[in-house]
Amino acid sequence: MSKQVLIILFSGLVGLAMNIAHPATPAYLRTLTISADMFGIIFASMNLGNFLMAPVWGNLGDIKNRKYIIATTLFFYGVSQFFFGYFSNIYLIILVRFAAGFFAAGVISNGLAHISEDPYYETIRKRTISSFVSFFAIGGAAGYYLGGWVGTYFVGQESYVLFTQAMVTMLVVVFFLIFVDVPNFNHQNKARPSFINQIKQFKTFSKPLMLLILIAVIISIAHTNFSKYLDLYINDLGYSSKDIGQLVAVTGLLTLVINWFVVPKMIKHVKATTTLISAVIISAVFSFLTFYLDQTHIYFYVYTFYLMYIVGKAIYEPTLTYHLSNFDEVSPGMVMGIRQSAISLGAVIGPLLGGYLYKDLGVGMFYILSLILVVSAGLLLYYTKLRGEYVD
Repeated sequence: MSKQVLIILFSGLVGLAMNIAHPATPAYLRTLTISADMFGIIFASMNLGNFLMAPVWGNLGDIKNRKYIIATTLFFYGVSQFFFGYFSNIYLIILVRFAAGFFAAGVISNGLAHISEDPYYETIRKRTISSFVSFFAIGGAAGYYLGGWVGTYFVGQESYVLFTQAMVTMLVVVFFLIFVDVPNFNHQNKARPSFINQIKQFKTFSKPLMLLILIAVIISIAHTNFSKYLDLYINDLGYSSKDIGQLVAVTGLLTLVINWFVVPKMIKHVKATTTLISAVIISAVFSFLTFYLDQTHIYFYVYTFYLMYIVGKAIYEPTLTYHLSNFDEVSPGMVMGIRQSAISLGAVIGPLLGGYLYKDLGVGMFYILSLILVVSAGLLLYYTKLRGEYVD
């Protein structure tokens, strides 16, 4: 298989490994008698680790061997997930979830940075980035489906789903070390900057880039809460982890189709900013419809209106990644690390707020998330003006 196919396949396997536990997590936390607001804190703790470390891992990848960074961080992510299933103490669970995010941050940011800098991808970079992001999503959907299926055999013992996830992660590490080629481009000859000097690189960011990062954080707040609290919402309505896994499998397949056949053509023929604004508006409208209409038919709405929300999200994510790859103010590792941090920061803030909003407002929380997407579309429009662009 070609180098391109192997890196894309690896992305899919990582997505699978990192999502196996998700459909069983609500039931697992319920067996530990953990409330919805603590559910938000537990999820946020992982993303806090991701937020703090993504730029650092990306920067280390610029300096050291990316393959070593990816393999090491993925390995310890698997270890962290094993202990997530092993511990029952709430504080230890928060700690290992933070560790999981701490290490997970190094995988995707360095994978995308590798594609951004390797001359091998010069003529196929747009499609490779889109495919990398889309296969991570479809792998995540497959992970959801696998986790939901495994969860049906361990009802009340969902920790075994987490142990399964840890084992699969280790197998992905082995696959990566044997088959995936990630050259280091002599990074080992560069001096390693201090953490403080890494942080100082933010001063070189232009105002448009800083605004785009802020927008990515805000949109991540909405996307994260839609994903995580839809799981919990459906679970609270009496649906099983298998039902959740099947839904996410369908959304993953749809994401793959959109990313594979639609996004590359849009990137080629339409301005990225126009695509981003359109995608966010689509997500805002159809997410609102999903939760505003009579909720006795929620399972019909998630397979109709919610799938249109997924279409917008599927267009937004790879388009944002490709748009960011064109910024040359900082190194590929740093800019992709910042991308991951922006997503993770939104995923920290989102569940912390979402836990309390869901507890007090229930389905009303989803209306607020749709409004956040509308505001984000307005900010993207301002971003285009700040760059001196006009929306097509």
